[in-house]
Amino acid sequence: MATSAVAPRRLLCVAPLAPAGGVDTLLTAFGMLADDHPELSAEVVGTGPLARVLRSHADYLGLAERVGFRGRLAPPAVRSAVRDCAVLVLPHRHGTAAVPAAGTAVLEALEAACPVVATPLAPYLDLLDAGTVVPPDDPTAMAQALVSVLTGTRARAAGAGPGAAGPGGASRPEADGHLLRRAWLRVLG
Repeated sequence: MATSAVAPRRLLCVAPLAPAGGVDTLLTAFGMLADDHPELSAEVVGTGPLARVLRSHADYLGLAERVGFRGRLAPPAVRSAVRDCAVLVLPHRHGTAAVPAAGTAVLEALEAACPVVATPLAPYLDLLDAGTVVPPDDPTAMAQALVSVLTGTRARAAGAGPGAAGPGGASRPEADGHLLRRAWLRVLG
């Protein structure tokens, strides 16, 4: 029996499990994509007071089996996680203070030409020449950016120029009613 299984792809988030980390925004965005992208999983690196709440949120969205919370990782483990991911996601909000693991992740993403989707408030974003910048607290924009990066319809970190979709040329993905409709259907049950 031949199946057309799609290779697994992992989103990697390096953020504190606190309101400023924005992990809830990533989980909601992932929930919008989950049904259409069964190959996707997410891994969250970080610790904080919202660990239990965020695990419950992933469970509520039906993503508990597809989201791994790794806790704090040493720099070599963060570098390895970035090399093995499809997209590095930095969903920070409220001007999150510098997080050493995020700095390690950004540097590894640059070296490995790993695509990055981040908010303008993510720590170390100034190190990136390119990446896709989305507004904080906007899961729809994040979901759209992730789809664009994963499908190759937007400039990737390795080949994008300063005006493509980086901090200097921040852009918001085009509106996608399909994703928004799916999000509302999930909320309404």
